[in-house]
Amino acid sequence: MKPDHRFLDDLTPTSNKVEAAEVLEDPDAHAWDETCDVLVVGVGMAGVCAALRVSEDAQLDVIAIDRGEGGGASKLSGGVVYMGGGTKAQTAAGITDTPENMAAYLGFETGNIVGPDTVRRFSEASAGFQDWLESYGARFGGPATEEKTSYPNNASLYYSGNELTVPGRERATPAPRGHRAKPEGTGEPTKLSGHYLLPPLIRSMESKPNVRFFRQTRATRLIVDRDGTVIGIEVMRIRSRFAAWRHAKAMSLAKNIVAGVLGLTKRLFNSVVTLEKEKSESMRIRVRKGIVLSAGGFTYNREMMAKTAPDYLQSHPLGTIADDGSGIKLGMTVGGKTGSLDRISAWKFLYQPENWVKSCTVGPDGERLVGEEYYGARTGEAVFSKAGGKGWMIMDEPLQDLVRDEIASMKKMLFQKIQLRATQKDYTVSAETLEDLAAKINVPADRLTATIRDYNGHIERGESDPLGKSEKYRRKIETGPFYATDIGASLKL
Repeated sequence: MKPDHRFLDDLTPTSNKVEAAEVLEDPDAHAWDETCDVLVVGVGMAGVCAALRVSEDAQLDVIAIDRGEGGGASKLSGGVVYMGGGTKAQTAAGITDTPENMAAYLGFETGNIVGPDTVRRFSEASAGFQDWLESYGARFGGPATEEKTSYPNNASLYYSGNELTVPGRERATPAPRGHRAKPEGTGEPTKLSGHYLLPPLIRSMESKPNVRFFRQTRATRLIVDRDGTVIGIEVMRIRSRFAAWRHAKAMSLAKNIVAGVLGLTKRLFNSVVTLEKEKSESMRIRVRKGIVLSAGGFTYNREMMAKTAPDYLQSHPLGTIADDGSGIKLGMTVGGKTGSLDRISAWKFLYQPENWVKSCTVGPDGERLVGEEYYGARTGEAVFSKAGGKGWMIMDEPLQDLVRDEIASMKKMLFQKIQLRATQKDYTVSAETLEDLAAKINVPADRLTATIRDYNGHIERGESDPLGKSEKYRRKIETGPFYATDIGASLKL
């Protein structure tokens, strides 16, 4: 065991503090508060699935712990599970997909981040994911949509990645694989589907006779024997029912978009941390077979991000305060190796409205920034890794009219209404000429005009788009007034 303590002191006010691993010479002589075979740290989507899978062996005793009530960032998310290769929902919708086709696409999408063998195994297993999740209460299905959308409002099966882009189509036959979770029983989604996906899975986990779930519990230190083998964990748990209720209520309110608008989030987080400090009690749990660390990322630990991915410090965190890097730190204290901590998924979707894809994006140098059709993570990477957190969509009056009309006719959830209204009202500027527009957004006028001239020229000459935009999204930008919609770090929506 070669411990790595690099990030232990990188803390923010809401961070869970992790200590170096404790070494016990004689574990059997030590007093333990609880014992289990497998312990799962963090009960989001990964953690609950791990606990359910382990619990299928009735001989194994499982403990799952979570800083909150369970669900994590996954419960706050759109509740979309990427699966294909011939799922039940795909088949019912008349969509043809195979594991080989899915792997061919994912090889392009994941690049060098995921190895080909892992991609192949994931694709081969994927068709069975829906049945497995539904056996624990989740529900998926159609209808499917061909709409270009970051999140469907009228469908539950959609193209959630870059399947329809030119590079995607060159490598595989496009198939929709984004499966949006549906409400239990019957009906269609009316809110973000993370709220439909996680609760039945957590209930199923808790109903297992060989699973215990400890809420309001933080993992603070791993325990190893003299050989470095992990044999246990030290946690801090709020045992008082009233204090646990207050903690759960504050955590829930802090995640509410209304609390954010009213400026209450920081005060609620302070309440959470105060309860943890004043009401938590230490517990030591002996673990006979293994510990699963599924405690989220580190988007809420900006001290840690400053060392690993400083380009993304301007991005707005998505997740919960439990995404503080503590799970990563725990693994590192017992020799776990890290990789790609500089890779952050910062979503900057240019759709919907779908007509935004017809814009031309530019960075602060006035140069074309990214293929506008790509999935939001690629746009975010371009904005933060290449453009210092700055970027704009450039449109002309006819395109802006199409955008306005599409927004007016869209079925929108509350968060989409807030986003679109603010984007159009507060994050879009206009000018009669491109030169004047360049002055308003502080980019070089000669480069902006040259970029739009080149963009239009490729269309006029019938040439393919240099960044791979599909033909149906290409149109010239030529009729003033002109518009620039911010897609940079200042747009915290």
